[in-house]
Amino acid sequence: MNTVSHAVQLLDDAKADITRSRSSLSKNVKQLQAVRKQLLHIIKMVCPESIGQSFSNTEYSLVCRVDATYCQPSITFYTAGLDSFKDDRLASMIWYFSTLDGSKDVSSTDYAQSLNRVYRFQFDGFNIRVDATVKSDSPLCRKVVVGSKTEVVNEYKIVCD
Repeated sequence: MNTVSHAVQLLDDAKADITRSRSSLSKNVKQLQAVRKQLLHIIKMVCPESIGQSFSNTEYSLVCRVDATYCQPSITFYTAGLDSFKDDRLASMIWYFSTLDGSKDVSSTDYAQSLNRVYRFQFDGFNIRVDATVKSDSPLCRKVVVGSKTEVVNEYKIVCD
């Protein structure tokens, strides 16, 4: 009986992983093609050109990114340099996405440490994310300490006898 060596098995497993990845990427390409027209329309309406410096926190910026590598196609609009989350440009964008396909519920998550809020919209075949960051020196929004916690973190070193 002929047994496969451990090294050969590792290489065969790696080849199988590549084959699965290729199949998954092919599926993702098909998903992206299926919603291409919708995504093009949305991007042209919201961000036909990048505005400002990418991820600037001192002046308004709007940058768009499309991803379909490991997941359902998604568009992320990064907007920064806002005075507040009530900024008219941001509010218009949120309204547009929430009414794009009937009435959509928006979910959001706050990241207070960085004055950031992420809005998420789910559509049939794709997702939209709006990643909004307020200026650190905003006259309207600021970080407020609401509590504190102390954690014990063990430190280690290696000791060999």
